Amino acid sequence: MSRALPFRLYARKELDAVEAGIEKRYSAWLREWGLADGEAQVCVRPVSLADASAGKWLMAGGAWPAMSDQAGFFARVCLGVDKSRAAIEGSNLAASAIRAARDALAAAIAGADAPQKAYDDPRDGGQLNPVFSSTGALRAELRHADQTLVLLLSADQAKCWLSAPRQAAALEPILLRSLPVDGLVELEVRASPAQFSIEDLGSLRPGDVIRLDQKAGTPFDLRLQSGELLGRAQYGLHQGQPSVKVRRADKAINKSGKA
Repeated sequence: MSRALPFRLYARKELDAVEAGIEKRYSAWLREWGLADGEAQVCVRPVSLADASAGKWLMAGGAWPAMSDQAGFFARVCLGVDKSRAAIEGSNLAASAIRAARDALAAAIAGADAPQKAYDDPRDGGQLNPVFSSTGALRAELRHADQTLVLLLSADQAKCWLSAPRQAAALEPILLRSLPVDGLVELEVRASPAQFSIEDLGSLRPGDVIRLDQKAGTPFDLRLQSGELLGRAQYGLHQGQPSVKVRRADKAINKSGKA
């Protein structure tokens, strides 16, 4: 029974993007090399154990995709005839034309930056290069009329079809020197949050006691008005005035003016 290899989880839109990219290059290859009528169709999904072990595969290192050993596909699509493997190998002209068409397709799928290398002799699935059956590998099925060719793309080859993930924008540090020298910075001392029902909030009166979700004596947050945490502070009195005392600074202010 076939079961999936451990693979990178691709979103459907990512597989669609790979399909669209391969189909565009496959269609361009067909216009140049194809003689038989038919539209290009591509289906892409993650590689499974059955994919890796079934049939024989052509490989050219890790630069080109692994390709199923189906000479009949190229004979039908590129030469417009049905030829057996023996008939193809018995004709130097047919064999040369099919090799050229096959290499041109592999180069088109791999991209112009991929190094050029001819395919080796067919190998069994057990000898498949691990890069085509490891995490993130994809299976691309190329169809044309009643003909089908299968390619295996390594994770690196698949990556070239996908947009780079967006990096989260870095938060800019607080630049105190960018503020007016004679300006004022508003600080806030925020107590612990408390939850109220709508009914309790509507009946709130002077003298009511609000219980905070915080232990007595625990410092409160000392923040800029923008919400940036500067440290922890404790309520108290100083010279008879309500004040706060800084207990811990989470953001040190250095000489460069950054917090």
